[in-house]
Amino acid sequence: MASLRDLKKRISTVKNTRQITKAMKMVSASKLRRSQTALLSLRPYAYKIISVMNSLRDRIDIFEHPLLLRREVKKIRLIIISSDRGLCGSYNSNIIKTAEKYIRDAGLNQDNCIMDFIGRKAYEYFKKRYSNIGDNYRIEQNPSYDDISYISERLIEHYIEGEFDSLVVIYNEFKSAMSQKIVIERLFPIIPPDYTEPVERDMYIYEPDKTRIVDEIIPKYVKIEVFRMLLESLTSEYGSRMTAMENATRNSEEIMKKVTLIYNRQRQAAITKELSEIVGGKEALESA
Repeated sequence: MASLRDLKKRISTVKNTRQITKAMKMVSASKLRRSQTALLSLRPYAYKIISVMNSLRDRIDIFEHPLLLRREVKKIRLIIISSDRGLCGSYNSNIIKTAEKYIRDAGLNQDNCIMDFIGRKAYEYFKKRYSNIGDNYRIEQNPSYDDISYISERLIEHYIEGEFDSLVVIYNEFKSAMSQKIVIERLFPIIPPDYTEPVERDMYIYEPDKTRIVDEIIPKYVKIEVFRMLLESLTSEYGSRMTAMENATRNSEEIMKKVTLIYNRQRQAAITKELSEIVGGKEALESA
């Protein structure tokens, strides 16, 4: 049984831990609100870009663009988005498990797959187990569109040069602070969602010309999609960390209550024992 000194030390340790987890929860909640606002502002724009591409697809022969051309898949580039820091529950472990399952089910190996990473946790895990490691991108906690444009430009350049034939991204899609959904999405070759509404091909005048418009819209679509995936992942990370720290704070409070109860019981037992010894000693002196 632990001594009173050990119990008192443990109570102090748990109390300090609770203060840390509570502070981390508040910080994560603040970051979550800011990131969620940015994400919700971006989503309509990203969906509108898809709508514009659908409209162009049915009016212009855009499938000759190199980012939309389908070719035999001989090599896949896989991007795994995780966090740089831990203490965010099962956020990173779920991403890693999903990526490993995808690699296993798709029969990928070092000859037909290369892995890129955004975030340190997944990179540190896979670099010890796989040799086909590509780029490891580092980003700021509050990235802007311009901050991550270079990632999209680099991927577009590699794809056009034929370094890989398909690009797949694994990331967390934000649903709520309590819920995130892991998504496996193919980015290259670009396949716009089906658009079934009939359209008239010759109702528009294109300025400066159709080719120039396509050359501007498609790379912008890629950049917006990469930025959206990154914001989805960051928002999911903050939500997962806030939930984890809230649970840790609650658990710390429960542990502190239990340890305090044990401490008070032992302290009361020690006081009762001392009183009994005093009373016994007094009775022994009186009877002598």
